[in-house]
Amino acid sequence: MPQLGPMEIIIVLAIALIVFGPKRLPELGRGLGRGMRDFKAGLTGADEDDRRAEEESKRTATATISPAAPVPVSTQTAPPVEVGAVTDDLRDADDRR
Repeated sequence: MPQLGPMEIIIVLAIALIVFGPKRLPELGRGLGRGMRDFKAGLTGADEDDRRAEEESKRTATATISPAAPVPVSTQTAPPVEVGAVTDDLRDADDRR
C-alpha cells in the first residue's frame, strides 16, 4: 500500500474543502474526532461518562449544605449620618491602636 506524503494530504484536504465548503468542514472534523474518541473508549472499556458522574455525585454529596433560614428584612430606615462624623470616628479608632 502506498504511503501518503504531504502533497497527497494537501490534495485530499483541498478536495474536501471544495466538496464540503468552509462552514461544514469544522463540523465534520468535530464529528470525526468524537467518533474516534467513542470508538477508542469502546475498545478500552473505559466509560468516561460513568466516571464523571461518579465524581460529580461524590462532589455534590460532600458539598451539600442545608440552606440557612432567610433573614428578615427591616422596613425601618437608618437615621442619616454625617459624613464628617464617620471619618472622625475612623480616625479616632486608628489613633487608639
